[in-house]
Amino acid sequence: MIKNELDITQFFWLILIGFVVALVARRFKVPYALALVVTGVIIGASPFLPQARLEPSLLFRVFLPPLLFEATINLRLEALKRDWKPITIYTLGGTLISTFVVGAIVSVVLGIPFKVAFVFGALISATDPIAVIGIFKRLGAGKRLTLIVEAESLFNDGVAVVLFAVALEIVAGRNVSLQGSLLQFLRLMMGGIALGAGIGWLAARVHDGLDDHLVEITLTSIVAFGSYLGAEALHVSGVMAVVSAGLVIGNYGMQSSMTPGTRLAVTAFWEYAGFVVNSLIFLLIGIEATYVHWNDKWLIVLVANVAVLVGRAAIYPLSWVVNRIKGDVPSAWQHILFWGGLRGALSLALALGLSRDFPLREMWIASTAGVVMFSLLGQGITLSPLLDHLQKTETPEADPEGKGRLMSEVVAIRAALLELERAKAQEVYPTWAFTLLLRRYQERLEQAEAALRTINPGAETPSIVVTTQLRESLFLAEKSAYQEAERSGWLSAEDWQKIAQRIDLELIALSSEKRE
Repeated sequence: MIKNELDITQFFWLILIGFVVALVARRFKVPYALALVVTGVIIGASPFLPQARLEPSLLFRVFLPPLLFEATINLRLEALKRDWKPITIYTLGGTLISTFVVGAIVSVVLGIPFKVAFVFGALISATDPIAVIGIFKRLGAGKRLTLIVEAESLFNDGVAVVLFAVALEIVAGRNVSLQGSLLQFLRLMMGGIALGAGIGWLAARVHDGLDDHLVEITLTSIVAFGSYLGAEALHVSGVMAVVSAGLVIGNYGMQSSMTPGTRLAVTAFWEYAGFVVNSLIFLLIGIEATYVHWNDKWLIVLVANVAVLVGRAAIYPLSWVVNRIKGDVPSAWQHILFWGGLRGALSLALALGLSRDFPLREMWIASTAGVVMFSLLGQGITLSPLLDHLQKTETPEADPEGKGRLMSEVVAIRAALLELERAKAQEVYPTWAFTLLLRRYQERLEQAEAALRTINPGAETPSIVVTTQLRESLFLAEKSAYQEAERSGWLSAEDWQKIAQRIDLELIALSSEKRE
């Protein structure tokens, strides 16, 4: 797609179309991902609009690393540890059961050898959380439900891709024993995790000696793509390598080795990268669907969709197991997990990547495209009303006294004080500025801590006009700490938006002062 001038032109037009769709979707409150898929179908069916194809190598080597990395640097290990039981059971148990169930149903109904159908079961078990998470955010779904869905899908992708690789070896006759297949599965999984964690750890150490947001953004880009390409070279799981590298960078490199300003810059860069890549992917899914030779394959597509839904229903017995070990997944959440297990670009790319001589290749591509389109358009469109019906916007714990907000404020002020000490050590700003700001932040800290003890917020301290550059760095430190508090669950999304807006207005005002 991006190999010559024509392809670059296609890339430009797709970005432009994605931008227009984003504006329209925002205006009419339509799920962005679903609007992109429909737009992609229109593009593919029109001879007058730019055409492009979803090449497997493009998805795996260019699109997948930034998508996985952007998602994992925002996952907090503390939250994952709290919900490791449901995430682990759904990831391993759900993916394995789904793969075998789908393979068995397709094999029996269509009369296809199980080992061939098992390949389809593996590739179609990879779920895509992007559309679901977008709907969750729009409707204000709870943090814990969102975390479980996103984490389960991320790790599920890694497991599904590894199962797919093992299944291909079985079809090729290289791994015919259960023991050999299991060892290959573990080697691919653990090898990818170890490689990614090692690369992430080394990068985190390098971050310690840096204080340049452009250099550090470049370093994180090297980690994202390098971990995937390195895993490919070593024949281990690239997906698990990127996921583990992202977790290490997000929880250690960014938190302990980056200044608040750099952390915000890195986060903003990857958020933008994720947005662009997702826009391209969903457009390409819609376009690719128009290239599939459906013809007489509608019955097969129907069988595939039924098989996938039956396989996904493993969520219910697995949830019973989770709740038996105090995993606490309500029944309404189980319905969301079942219906929200959408399939996306990863499944389609795996199908398109099957070798030309693979048995029934065209049928598998059509079946995969049919499942992906049904899940994104059918399940995706009905997920919003289902959330409303089940009242599945997670009700936050009652906090009428604002304890979470006060805790977040204390953490944010302490972060600003640390940034103040760092700036003071550089001896760039006048001493009087530090004295005034130190007094201001100490007063705010004392008031916040007193309010936290008594649950009675104190009065605001007067604003102090000092060196604008120094104030800007402190505001950035505050914003970064508040953002971390929101991710950790201390601060509600609504409060975080208000605080971020307030700090952004302060930063805009400072920018105006600089220009004057």
